[in-house]
Amino acid sequence: MRYLCSYTSSLIIGFPNLPGLRANSMKSVISVLALNLLFSLSSVSIAQKTKRGTVRSRPPTTITPQPSPLVAPPPAKPVTAKPLMAPTSLVVVNGQTLTTADFQPALRQELESVEDKIGEARRSILDLQINTTLLQLEAKRRGITSSRLYEMEVARRIPVPTPAQIKKFIDENRAQFEGIDPAVATPQVEAYLHDEFESRLADDLVRRLRRTIPVVMGLDVNTPNLSAEAVVATIGGQPLKAGFLSERLKPIAYKMRLDAYEIEKRQADQLVDDLLLLAEANRRQIGPEEIIRTEISEKVRTPTEAEVVKFYSENKARISGDLNTVRNQLTSYLQGEEKQRLEKELSDRLRKNADIRWLIAEPPQPVQLISVDDDPAQGDANAPVTIVEFTDFQCPACAAMQPVLEEVLKSSGNKVRFVVRDFPLAQHQNARKAAEAANAANAQGKFFEYISLLFKRQNALDVPSLKKYAAELGLNQPRFDAALDSGAYAAEIKHDIEDGEIYGISSTPTIFINGVMLRTLSAEALREAIDRAAATKTSVTPR
Repeated sequence: MRYLCSYTSSLIIGFPNLPGLRANSMKSVISVLALNLLFSLSSVSIAQKTKRGTVRSRPPTTITPQPSPLVAPPPAKPVTAKPLMAPTSLVVVNGQTLTTADFQPALRQELESVEDKIGEARRSILDLQINTTLLQLEAKRRGITSSRLYEMEVARRIPVPTPAQIKKFIDENRAQFEGIDPAVATPQVEAYLHDEFESRLADDLVRRLRRTIPVVMGLDVNTPNLSAEAVVATIGGQPLKAGFLSERLKPIAYKMRLDAYEIEKRQADQLVDDLLLLAEANRRQIGPEEIIRTEISEKVRTPTEAEVVKFYSENKARISGDLNTVRNQLTSYLQGEEKQRLEKELSDRLRKNADIRWLIAEPPQPVQLISVDDDPAQGDANAPVTIVEFTDFQCPACAAMQPVLEEVLKSSGNKVRFVVRDFPLAQHQNARKAAEAANAANAQGKFFEYISLLFKRQNALDVPSLKKYAAELGLNQPRFDAALDSGAYAAEIKHDIEDGEIYGISSTPTIFINGVMLRTLSAEALREAIDRAAATKTSVTPR
């Protein structure tokens, strides 16, 4: 399996489940707000996850919405339980229809609240854009950039978390840190507290700006069938239209609906398995727990030391702590994997001769207006298909995807235009400078040749190496070095990152085909997506 490079750091085991914990500190008010919004509002999580088609004696029953730390949040509203809607039919199994009425009420209530949560997200995006515009207007008044204003008013004032504050936080959340090496926990908590301090300063900045720049609210952003041209707010005389917000909402709303669908589908899968298990038990004239015991529980074995060591070696880049620290956790994890494999095998056997007809479907992916900006491109500008890749030159997954892209593009002829945009991740310390170097090479017409070297030499992306690669390609060295040393393309990289955040990007590589995100990173999936896009003969990617 090829793993993506995630926007936030991730661990297989042992990552504290703290609200809003992020590995990266945000460097602008735009990204602070956008990332909080994307990561908090778009997540609907289930207490226990099972793989599709597994048999369990106790299916998961609850989902927990994540907190939403927004700048200048609206006052909290009292939560009142809404009456349940009419049950939704899910699946027909051997003539028996299962519906959401078979779910526990709390889960059903949560699933039915998704559209309400999307409405809340829409209001939050409105607040986000108002705050962003306020920052831009104030920066313009002072004759500086938004980033410079944010640095002056927020970034430079962020206090460094003290050891006492870090210890207090860990003590107050001790259950979350059980089994976690203090050497791992301390920097994570330090980053979290840094972001909390930053958010408070950003809150204060926004409150001050709202007192000096008039904000006049227009039509309710959640008005049904609201025209794209409808003005939902006017900030310092600048109108904000509903269409702009709707475009920004697309990835968030899709993620929320997809999460809800996957929860609903997992629960329905569990109901199917439970129904078939009971039928099999009745056929055998034994209890269902006897089947679970003989087919699963008695067959789960403890992994050998060699298996634990092998797993650790293959995944140590994603595991915090040495082998001795995480050995017990890895053993439990591998046992769980073995149990899920046996559960799936039993589920597959039970379903083999069953008549199962699904009545629910995955929500369609949104088509987004993905700007190609003025970034490096290959292919005819008028091609019916435009592929936009957001990449990180230090990301192993991006390097692995590069030959796949090259192979598919070569066989696609003149029907595809390929555009590369930057999305260097904070955990890759050389990624931003490598992106700047690629842009400097692009200025001399050697972008794709240069990034080919970057992907092949990801272990050497320091500035001297970046300059060496330019020399290998015969670039004008003084011109290249001057651009790299001066940070001439830093603003361009920042612009790409901010666009990517708006498009809902959370990992690299992220690829859009005519505005639709590619969900499976493989040659086959890419070809299929290109063929679908070409068949529609319409490109929604703005030029």
